[in-house]
Amino acid sequence: MPRIIDAHAHLWDTSCLTYPWLADEPDLPDVFGPADLHRAAPEIDAYVFIEADAPDEQAFAEAARVASLPDEHPRLAGIVACAPLEQPDAEAALARLEEIERVVGVRRLLQGHDDAFFELPALAAGLRAVARRGWTFDACVHAGQLPAVVGLARRHPDLIVVLDHLGKPDVHGGPEAFARWRTDLAALAELPNVVVKLSGLPAQAGAQRIDLAPWLRAAVDLFGPQRAMLGSDWPVSSRGPWSLPDWIDTVRTALGPTGDEWDAIAAGTAQAAYGLRV
Repeated sequence: MPRIIDAHAHLWDTSCLTYPWLADEPDLPDVFGPADLHRAAPEIDAYVFIEADAPDEQAFAEAARVASLPDEHPRLAGIVACAPLEQPDAEAALARLEEIERVVGVRRLLQGHDDAFFELPALAAGLRAVARRGWTFDACVHAGQLPAVVGLARRHPDLIVVLDHLGKPDVHGGPEAFARWRTDLAALAELPNVVVKLSGLPAQAGAQRIDLAPWLRAAVDLFGPQRAMLGSDWPVSSRGPWSLPDWIDTVRTALGPTGDEWDAIAAGTAQAAYGLRV
């Protein structure tokens, strides 16, 4: 088993595809590939590519481009692609993604939608189609949307839901924000088809280096190591004071896991949830 699987890595090349949101992120590179991830953290053995919010019409091209990259260290273990799950052509988009061998899941960004979006019959149909394929669904939301994710996961018990970035808690919000987030996360942890990704907190922290251990410990206390996975969110989370090795050390130091617990968090949970063959 690989020592470390980065369960949340982004790759892009703006000369190949367009990423409009990067126009507002001057500190992020125009190109980020596997070699850049390796330079950032040579200890990463394999990674899961997570779609990087290209326009819908480029979603298949993005996944296909990543699948075609040279198989080098770190190894591409899986692809979580974008698909327009709430649209009439969702089934056709998913069928096309089946042509790409390493697709293991789908992410449809939810963080910009209201709670009613989570209950759309069309979205439910798309999620059922994802589950039928044995794929996962990555839920990228902010903390205020966690109750809506609880409802979504309950309605789809056959679908593995991966909560990105611990639900994007407000790490600067003080005790009240922490308590509210923990309560909502506890409700989500009660559902056996949900796993949590320990990722993205450096991006939430921004330029200020703060103690992120309380959020990490709370997530693993609630979900357990067998339902928690390490992710970098690189290069998005590279904008602050953490390096990628810093982030890995932050997670490990905060949790103080046993060897078996760290094996699960660093690789085993990602392998099981995404069905990775590495």
